[in-house]
Amino acid sequence: MPDDDTQDGLRVGGWVPPYSPDDSAPGPRVRPGGRPPLPRGTQRRALGPGPAGTPQSRGRLVLAAAVALACATTAVVAFGLGDDDAPAPVAARTEFPKPVLPNFPLEPGETISLLPNPNGSSTTKQAVPTTPAATTAPRSPSRKPNPAKPPASKPAKPAPPRLVTGATIGLEAADRPGSRVRHRNYLGRLDPVTAGSSDLDRADSRFTVRAGRANANCYSLESVNFPGYYLRHRNFEIRLDRSDRSELFDLDATFCTVVIRQNTALALRSVNYPDRHVVADRDRLVLRESTGERATGFVPRSPL
Repeated sequence: MPDDDTQDGLRVGGWVPPYSPDDSAPGPRVRPGGRPPLPRGTQRRALGPGPAGTPQSRGRLVLAAAVALACATTAVVAFGLGDDDAPAPVAARTEFPKPVLPNFPLEPGETISLLPNPNGSSTTKQAVPTTPAATTAPRSPSRKPNPAKPPASKPAKPAPPRLVTGATIGLEAADRPGSRVRHRNYLGRLDPVTAGSSDLDRADSRFTVRAGRANANCYSLESVNFPGYYLRHRNFEIRLDRSDRSELFDLDATFCTVVIRQNTALALRSVNYPDRHVVADRDRLVLRESTGERATGFVPRSPL
């Protein structure tokens, strides 16, 4: 397209000379805002969009396509060789393993790391200190607790002594071991009687327990070697008399037992004189006013 020097304004690639208002100045006259005309041989056509572009632009496109093809060929060759040590192409996609969450609830002092493990293992717990370590004194070696000892069982208390109806017994004095109740010359006494004593002494110390003649809840003592004879009180003395089946005899021959000395002995209380108990007056047995604890205590023993 021919250039039009008569048009006002600038031309692409043109040169603007200094403005000269003097029309007489040598050289081409420049109008304000215009440019001098260029020689025909030095003018350049302005580039514009074309359907196929210039040969220079086509060369650049061919060069860019060749570079892209070379990069793709390099990536394919590296992948085919399978070299683990070769660096991955820039365009390769890095695959990160999916984090595996632990089971809840968590143990104290542990945190969860949601970042992928660099080794590719499936470890899900990472122990990290939750608080700064505190300086503590060294602990002494722990001692194993002694096994609990079973509570010591208290010795069973002996059953309180009692008289058994129909049994043959001997009555030993609780405060005078070896001394037993016996009759001699029909008088009640407290004499030493042992296995080495005479047959008469041992026979005189044997009694059969009978139900109380005046009260079935109490007891009567019948002599073994003198059947039908019972210990009774008369004039407040203990004697061995034959039963006459009188009411007075039955009352005098009936005694109730009282447990004394912390359940270790028995006291004999008269059924018709409740405030009197059998008491040893030296070697003789008498009936006196006394409390159970102050009376003579007797312990039932096997007969000798």
